Amino acid sequence: MRLSLLALLLLAVPASAQDDADAAVRATIDQLFDGMRAKDTTAIRAAMHPEARLMTAAVGPEGERRVIESPIDRFLTSIAAAPVDLDEQLTDGYPVMIDDGLAVAWTPYTFYAGGQLSHCGTNAFTLARSDDGWQIVHIMDTRRRDCEAD
Repeated sequence: MRLSLLALLLLAVPASAQDDADAAVRATIDQLFDGMRAKDTTAIRAAMHPEARLMTAAVGPEGERRVIESPIDRFLTSIAAAPVDLDEQLTDGYPVMIDDGLAVAWTPYTFYAGGQLSHCGTNAFTLARSDDGWQIVHIMDTRRRDCEAD
């Protein structure tokens, strides 16, 4: 009986640690989007690793597939200068996978500008755990206009 109880306790500890890490990863992603909604570039930058990269998997005017990189500073400037409210809403319950200091999150989203549906797609986040907590190292997204408002 004691051995079974000890085994259950040992199995519960890693699950709890995984739940804590999952919550911390989600909190970092939330910090990015809360910062975007508040136009708080300091909060956004704090969620990002200093070497973070933003990329989009896009379709060009001739239908060609390409990858477009957006510099972080240009992204932050566009957020701060946006003439309307920006709101990126993530699908609830998105998956997060964690191994030690690496996390990946797959977050379908709908983006609103000035309260109007602008586009939708999916974000693929890569995060790394530093001494200061989780930081976003890379975001790659897709963007479509053929979305339905929820």
